[in-house]
This record gives sequence, C-alpha cells and structure tokens, in this order.
Amino acid sequence: MNVAFFHGLESPAVSEKNGVLDSIFTTVYAPAMDYRDPALFKKVLQEIKNQKIDLLIGSSMGGWFAYCLSSVTGIPTLLFNPATNRRSFDPDVVIGSQSSQHTVILGKKDDVVIPEKTQEWFKENSVKSYSISWENMGHRIPINVFKKWCLKVNKGPGKVMEFKDFMLTQS
Repeated sequence: MNVAFFHGLESPAVSEKNGVLDSIFTTVYAPAMDYRDPALFKKVLQEIKNQKIDLLIGSSMGGWFAYCLSSVTGIPTLLFNPATNRRSFDPDVVIGSQSSQHTVILGKKDDVVIPEKTQEWFKENSVKSYSISWENMGHRIPINVFKKWCLKVNKGPGKVMEFKDFMLTQS
C-alpha cells in the first residue's frame, strides 16, 4: 500500500514515525510541509496522484491537510488529532465534495486540538464515513499508538481502497 504522511505544524518532517511507516507500507511519501506556502496544496495534490497514494495519514495540521486532500480525491485517511478546530492559521486548502472513509484517533488529554470539538466537527459537517477512536494520550502521538493504528489500517481487509480501485470509480 502506498501512503502519504503529513506531519504537524510544529513537528519535524523526519521523525521516528517515518521509520514506522517505512516498515509497514510499500511506499511512503512524507514531504516537509510548509503550511504557509499558498501553492502547497496544489503541489501535494499532484504528487499524491503521481505516486498513486492509497491512504493519507496526518497529524494535527497534517491531519486537517490530509482530510482536505481526501475531500478532493476520495482517498481514505488515518487522522491523528486533526486540527479541525483551534488552528493558529488557516492554510490555503480546497475542500471538495468527494466522500471517503476517515479513521480518526483522538487523544483524551489533548489540550491543543480539543477532541470533543473535533468529534462535533465531524458530526456537524456531514462527513459520511468516519470512525472515531480514543487513546489515552495528549496532542503528541506516542510511537506505539501511531504504529498500532498504522498496522490496523494496513491489515484490515477491505478497509482501504487502493489507488487502482479508486481510479476505476473515477471513470
């Protein structure tokens, strides 16, 4: 499975998470994200199409970015504490109307992106297919939690539509 990973606003582009992703998935696209770059969304959108990405993974601002990309492409997501609320600024993104499957992981102790507000956002914005799971963590994702969920979405049969199947639905 080919995945794209988008780090959080204050997080480094390369971290322990990259090693986890490389050990689980076939191909990992994990660019350094300058969320203030107005051309970023368009560049990344083109790259995920070129690399035939099957799953978008994001944390915090990267989770918001992954959600927005999914709304344009229909590619499923794995979102850790996505910044649907309390963003320090709004990056230039497009919100489309494509439906997709979203696996959302929220930290019970997150005081940066309030998890209850994130849950409300998914309900109030008519997101059709999502599941929310809670972990006993704050805003930062412990590596064992990150790995657990990456393995879970990679192993679940029928959980993620691969790019080749996605392209068939676009014809």
